[in-house]
Amino acid sequence: MRFFFVLAGIALVMLCHLSCSPDDEQTEIENPIAGELLTGFSAAPLLGDVVLKNMYEDEARKLTDKTPVQIVTVLEGTSRVVLEARFRGVRDFGFGFPLYECELMDESAEAMGGIAAGMSGSPVGPPGRIMGALAYGTSFATAPTRFWVTSIDAMEATIDHQPLGGLLEQEPAAAAPAAGINATYVPVKTPVMITGIQSHRIQELSSHLSDSRYNFVELFADIAGAPAAPPVGTSRRVAPGDMIGAAIATGDIVNSIGFGTVTQVYENKFVAFGHPFFYDGQSALPVYRAVVNGIVPNLMISYKSVSAYGKPIGTITKDLTPAIVGEFGGPPPMIPVKVIYHPANSPTAIEKHHQVAYGQESFISLVAAVTLDALRMEFSNSTIEGSVTLQFQETDTVYTEPFRRASSVAFLDVLTNVDTIVRSFADTLSNSAGKATLKAVSISITDKPQIAKAEISEVVAPEEVMPGESVTVSITLVPHWSTAGAERTIQREVTLEVPEDFPGGEANINVAASAFDLFGGFGDLGPLGPPPEAIPDFGFDFDPFGDEEEKPVPTNLDELIKQMEEDQMDPGLITVTLTPPGLGGFPGLPPGLLPPEGLLPPEGFLPPEDGEMPEEGEEDGNDDGEIPEDFPLPEGFPGLDALEIPEEVEPPEPVEVELIIDGFIVSGSRDATIMIKGEEMGDGMFPPMEGEAPIAPAEPAAAE
Repeated sequence: MRFFFVLAGIALVMLCHLSCSPDDEQTEIENPIAGELLTGFSAAPLLGDVVLKNMYEDEARKLTDKTPVQIVTVLEGTSRVVLEARFRGVRDFGFGFPLYECELMDESAEAMGGIAAGMSGSPVGPPGRIMGALAYGTSFATAPTRFWVTSIDAMEATIDHQPLGGLLEQEPAAAAPAAGINATYVPVKTPVMITGIQSHRIQELSSHLSDSRYNFVELFADIAGAPAAPPVGTSRRVAPGDMIGAAIATGDIVNSIGFGTVTQVYENKFVAFGHPFFYDGQSALPVYRAVVNGIVPNLMISYKSVSAYGKPIGTITKDLTPAIVGEFGGPPPMIPVKVIYHPANSPTAIEKHHQVAYGQESFISLVAAVTLDALRMEFSNSTIEGSVTLQFQETDTVYTEPFRRASSVAFLDVLTNVDTIVRSFADTLSNSAGKATLKAVSISITDKPQIAKAEISEVVAPEEVMPGESVTVSITLVPHWSTAGAERTIQREVTLEVPEDFPGGEANINVAASAFDLFGGFGDLGPLGPPPEAIPDFGFDFDPFGDEEEKPVPTNLDELIKQMEEDQMDPGLITVTLTPPGLGGFPGLPPGLLPPEGLLPPEGFLPPEDGEMPEEGEEDGNDDGEIPEDFPLPEGFPGLDALEIPEEVEPPEPVEVELIIDGFIVSGSRDATIMIKGEEMGDGMFPPMEGEAPIAPAEPAAAE
């Protein structure tokens, strides 16, 4: 009997073994979800290569209210599961394609956080079918959670849609209007995980990146690294419901990758997300497989904790309203970005290397700022000296631009300065001269604990000088205490050469920093101004007062580079200007010249305070803006229309010299007066016009 039971047991084991699937079928199961990881979760894994057939709009409109549908997504590892939901109707929101309203009915999924960021793109439809991709949801949702599905029809149409970027080198074509988003619901945003960044920087970065390109993404400070080796048992194949990551930047410190779900696969292409990523149209982002490390609850909307792994499996080529489109194959070319950091407490420079996707050049400044922040390891006041070197595919000419900033926020200083420099070339709206495709970027950053600021405090000049002589002007600056030497001040001298024909009289010497009080002197400019703790170093293509000479408009990249090099201005620049004397009040007369004696206004005739004649009907003026007929005039007064200025008389040019205080950011302005004495005139006399006797300046009116 015992022998019989032994034989029966062996037979049962063999029978069970034979009833199982063959080995080749088992290998198709990729990392099934372990029961202990999702205790109480009722969703069943979707095993093997299950093919989901498309359900197009005409068929989807025939579904009745509360028809059961399923969501295919990944909640843990790389295996897909099925979540139960139900169809609630077709909503024509005016996108040009319908959205399907659905309701999540899976209690265990609701308990884990319901619809989560990263689920966008998850296929939705009746069992075995795909009617579209989970794309939109509600914030602060409670069970049962509503969500909206982008139709598979619209997503499929993106495969053949030609984005504007692809048309740039073809015949011009009109752009279609962008679709609007109803404020009563929001996209299930793509979580963009950024490694290396401190969590408190996300808010600052969000403000810097606050425009419509980032409406569909949510930035997260992630504790992770570059794409790792793939988990055991996974493959490079992608199926509907799989997680993918689209990389914006990868490297030694900064890895910025957006994660979402694949909706459907078409031979060598796929569609995903159900909404845009950055709304870029034409795109070139490398795509990675991704593994989910669970759902992270959040009061507003939960999100998937996701990591990319392995090597790129293809490229995101289009980024449109209904979906993103990817192609399987090799990765796209990217921009190599080298960041060299020179710390103040070490003689050895630290070099880090990254890659940034084309079309995402705005992230180059992010890579530089985050790298500095990570290596710096502290939040303190300092002076940052940097330089950005850009190489282009269209020219061998290399462009380098320096910057210097002193503030408590080095992160923002590097972020804004590098962004401004790169944008001058990479942004097609900013650069009208010629296409500029970045081939390589190198950013050097030197950190100094000293605050390299200095303010102009005093200007000393001789009391008088003759035309044709030299004038030595002494300038005193007071630096920040951290950079002050034993003398506590900085002394500099400059020499001005006074021309032989320089007019006589009291002239002005102005000593001003290149960016003197540009914001403080003109009031608070609000969001247009720099952060209050930062000292701006304008001058790099910024001239608020206009150029004296019109510059030619650059027509190609080399001309743009040359012009930007000429426009660069050291923040330590000081301009010393000797301005010719002049009384004003006689428009059109060169400084230092007075009208002939007969044209002086009669005694007691005072011009309006604002320099303009009263308009018709004003009580304090006459009707026609002319001198009243009954106004007493001296005999023979000819009127201003009799004034003639010799054509050969031209306004004298100011004398200007420049001085640079190396390594400093100079601010402030000071003035001094100097008497220009002519050889054939007395003190205070003005040079005569041709055929006239010297005319003394008018006596100042007595103060009332």
